[in-house]
Amino acid sequence: MQRRSGLSQRGFSLVELAVAVLLGAIVVGGLINLFISNRKAYQVQSGNNFLQENLRIATDRIGWSVRMADFWGGNRFNTVTTNSGTTVTAKGNCNGAWATLVDATQTGGGGVYGYDGGTAFPIDAPCIDGDANYVKGSDVLVLRYADSTELSPGPADATTPAEASTIKNNAKETFLLSTPGVAGQLFAGTVPTTSTAKLQRYAYPYQVEVYYLRPCSVIASGTTCKATDDNGLPLPTLMRMHLNADGTFASDAIVTGIEQIKFEYGVQDTGATAPTYKAASSVAATEWPNVTSVRISMVAVNPTRNLGIPNVGTFTAASCVYKINNGSTDVSKCTNFTPYGDKPWQFTRARLQQVAQVRNRVRG
Repeated sequence: MQRRSGLSQRGFSLVELAVAVLLGAIVVGGLINLFISNRKAYQVQSGNNFLQENLRIATDRIGWSVRMADFWGGNRFNTVTTNSGTTVTAKGNCNGAWATLVDATQTGGGGVYGYDGGTAFPIDAPCIDGDANYVKGSDVLVLRYADSTELSPGPADATTPAEASTIKNNAKETFLLSTPGVAGQLFAGTVPTTSTAKLQRYAYPYQVEVYYLRPCSVIASGTTCKATDDNGLPLPTLMRMHLNADGTFASDAIVTGIEQIKFEYGVQDTGATAPTYKAASSVAATEWPNVTSVRISMVAVNPTRNLGIPNVGTFTAASCVYKINNGSTDVSKCTNFTPYGDKPWQFTRARLQQVAQVRNRVRG
């Protein structure tokens, strides 16, 4: 038999295999770089969305409270008195007398009152479990008002309607009893009698709120923030202290990542066409009843590190101005304040300013 001549079959040579592997590595490397770039872009965009959403939530919550401030069921603050039966459990200097101080002519009282930031929580004998739970240099806002939930205790000489049972069953909760256009009275427990027995009366749950910044989001143990909280990098958080139905104070987290907050108060002078905005320490005692708006300035920070580029810039919240440089910070114009992070330039920040109107004062 004659054998067939010609070349025998053979596989890839080592050179061809090496070239194929190299080309494949180049393609895969390009895809990995594209994936990493897209991932970084997604993280940056998500961080920006995080910042904007947190700022929106914070301003919406505070703005709603400011718009409710000084609502006394159709009465002026100077016609509202406090019944001796009102029960509030004191927490530091946040006691019953302070909580129900609706008189805007008294220091610390009224529907709107503010404190400038300092080295310690500005209300003495802090009612927030110590100065460790306060972001130094940030402002504090106090708001008082009657909630919009309306109950009807009815005329004093009429059969008591069902809503009165709600009041009676919450004997330690503070309510406002209002005879619109006549007078109001803060009370707890039994609905007080009034001299205007034939007129319709209304009851509203009473609210006192304190907005402030806490240095950490979650307290891992105990009652105060520590350096080990939030996985060793405590995240500043907007807090709201308020009265519970049992007459005690509680603090709730509103939103995380609020690094700095400042409030300015719009004082409406007689004859002026626009309010003049002032820091709390610049508002005279006689001017607090004339505050018709609050300007809220905040800086939010994203707790996820962005190592792509240095996150530098100058950030302004009213009188607080601080600069984040690549490798350093300058807080000379924002005393007592420390920016978030062990390396602040690795974290993205955003700023927002909004004005909220004290509608119950504007509308008279």
